[in-house]
Order: sequence, then C-alpha cells, then structure tokens
Amino acid sequence: MRLTITTCILLLILSTVNISAKIVFETTDGIYIMDDDGSNVTRLTEAVSPGPPCWSPDGTQIVFTKRDNPRNLERRHIYLMNADGTKIRQLTTLNDSLRDSYPSFSPDGKSFVFARLEIIENRYISYICVMDIESGHIKLKKTIETGVNDPEFTPDGRHIVFSGSPSLGQSGANIWIMDADGRSRRELLPPLKEGNPLLINRFDAKFSPDGTQMLYFQSETTFERIDGVGHIIPQAYRYIIYNLITGQSKELSIPKNYKPSGVDWMDGSNAIVFSAWQIKLDEVVTSERNYDIFKYDILRSELTQLTDDVNRNDYQLDWISDDVLSVTPLDKKKVRWGTLKQ
Repeated sequence: MRLTITTCILLLILSTVNISAKIVFETTDGIYIMDDDGSNVTRLTEAVSPGPPCWSPDGTQIVFTKRDNPRNLERRHIYLMNADGTKIRQLTTLNDSLRDSYPSFSPDGKSFVFARLEIIENRYISYICVMDIESGHIKLKKTIETGVNDPEFTPDGRHIVFSGSPSLGQSGANIWIMDADGRSRRELLPPLKEGNPLLINRFDAKFSPDGTQMLYFQSETTFERIDGVGHIIPQAYRYIIYNLITGQSKELSIPKNYKPSGVDWMDGSNAIVFSAWQIKLDEVVTSERNYDIFKYDILRSELTQLTDDVNRNDYQLDWISDDVLSVTPLDKKKVRWGTLKQ
C-alpha cells in the first residue's frame, strides 16, 4: 500500500510539473507558444507571415491562418494543428479571389467562426462564416457591409461579436454583435459621432469568461497631407473594459503610445495580455515596427513586458488557462528570455 501511495504521488507530480497557462502568438516567422510569464518560448511552425492563432476550448488544438505565398496578401487558408505543432491540416479551400482570416473556436470546440473576403467584379465583399470542423461544412455565410475583423463567439455561444473596417469618409469602425445564426446585427457600443476630427477605430473585442465584460482597444488618429503625401498621424491608443450590464466603460492605465496588435483576457478577469509597439504620438511613423507582448495586472495597475526580441515582431495572441492544459509540448526547442521588464 505504501508503495502504491508513493507511486501515485510521484505520478501526480510528474503529470503536473509542466502544466502552465499558455500564450499562443503569431510572429513574422511562425507561430509560437510560451508560458504566460514569458518563459519557455516554443516555436510551433515555420510558416512565413502566419495569421492570428486561437486555442481550442480544451487546449489540445490551435486554429490559425497561413498564406500560400508570402507575396500574395489575398490568398489565405485556415489550418488546424495539435497544440504541439503536429498534424497540421487545411480547413478552408480558396480560389484566387478569396481570403479567410481571424479564425476563433466556438465554446463547444466543434466549429469556428472566421472572416472571409471575396472579390466579385472588382468589388470586395466581406462575410462572417462558421464552419463545422468535423464535416468541413460552412453552416453560416453572412454578408457584412461594414467589413469584418476579429469575429468571435460570446462565451455562451449565442452571439458573434466583431469589429468593422473603417471606410473613406466614415468616422471610424465600431464593434458589432449579432445572433449566432446571423440575425439581429447591431452596434454593441454607442455609435461614433459624425464630424469628429479624430478617426476612431474600435477593434479586437474579447468577452470576459463570465460574459459580463468586454475588453477592446481603441485607436485615435488624424489624417494629414505632407508634401502631397497622405499620412495617418497617431494621437492615442486606449485599452478599455466595457461593462455589458451597466454600460459603463473603464480605460486601463496603459501608456497611450502602446499601439496594439492583439489583446486578450488573462488570469480570469484580473489581467490582460496584449501585443504592442511603442511609438511616438502626433508624428509621422517612420521607424521599423517592433511589437512585443505585455501583461497588465488590472488590480495593481502593473505593466510587465513578456517578450523582447529585436529580430521578431510578436502580433496577435490568445491566452488559455492551465485549468484545461495537460502537459507542455515535448521535443521542441525552448528559449527562456529572462527579460521581464516593469
């Protein structure tokens, strides 16, 4: 009996020693994962210019976008792989006039929502699509006149939230919501005011696990012509939590020059993780991009830098709790940065 108990304890220790909450993120040279303290960075794919990755609800798979040809920005497919980077398979098929992007799993893990861009008679048509993973059947294809960015299901699976795309002459892009069957599309946040000198774009809406709050970022820019050339001049980037019950908004104390690429909740609703590029405001942006990943503790208003690689940009990301993870992927080259910054 003593031997059995000892063996069980050892097995328990061995089975849990590598468990850690994970961040999956896209870079300029592939898709990586790492522990959510910035350690154990692991490269999963070597695809050039991959698209935003997303964890499956059980943490066993990752869905992402990949270009067929790095020089062709239009042609993209959506792929699925195991959490250790193995068994990559293509989920969507395209012709030269289509682009699929921003895949995100449904809460039950059986399907995923994504944005599709189709070119018909030199016109761009945007859709929100939902595909059943097992059958490969597209069970929803909804035309969206405002354009589509970052679609994802709400935690209860009853709705899809997404952001639009700014068009010439408009005040910016807002965040929208619709029923999971494509009906009742409406603006989730108050409409943008016409005539505002700032171009305001709201992107990357993420619902909290309990569905009561929504995290998103807001960019504020102006347009100027300098020597006959048009330039977008950044004024501020804001990280905002919107309470879906009270309708109240709270801006986080993150520097306004942190231009975001991706954002997600972390540690339940106690922190956020995001990718950002530190730029100079109210100036023409001329420097090379350098996106890194940061953690922001909401309760402490504390900002921590998780990655710092001058040779790589870290873009869109997705966090998953250790509650649903089993073990760290094996047989992969790992790098420990040791460069956490306050």
